[in-house]
Amino acid sequence: MDKATNSIAGYKLNPEYLEKISYEGKVWLARAIVNILIADKQLVTEEKRFFKDAIMMIEKDEIRDELIESIKKRESVELGALTTDREYAGQFFFLLGMVVAADGKVKNSEVNMLTSIGGKLGFPAETTKQVLHWVTEMIRLNNDRNQIIELLKDIKPVFVLK
Repeated sequence: MDKATNSIAGYKLNPEYLEKISYEGKVWLARAIVNILIADKQLVTEEKRFFKDAIMMIEKDEIRDELIESIKKRESVELGALTTDREYAGQFFFLLGMVVAADGKVKNSEVNMLTSIGGKLGFPAETTKQVLHWVTEMIRLNNDRNQIIELLKDIKPVFVLK
């Protein structure tokens, strides 16, 4: 995994949080994750964990197969409006922002897909801009953190005795 994206790709859904979401909400979220993952027509290493998370949320084999085929063919799955689990819509949207950021880059195709999904969540376009601002700031901060970590490796320890 690329050092610049190491901690970005580390974020994921908390299993206890998933227990609170209805099955319909999980299916919707899994489909949204897959649509973000294939928006740039490739699935890189840093994104594979999100795909695994999406698949693991789904209990029905036919829906799992649909998601796997979508990834293989790099074709979006049908995604309607989120009508259940509305109290988690904002959290879903920020998670999808994390999926966009998983590889440390934000591509136009991913922005377009996130905007489309935001509409299906019932959010205005401005909300997508806010999430993307957060994502790009997170990428920048993560890169800064990784640079500092690299610099700290070269510092010889100084022990102060009292």
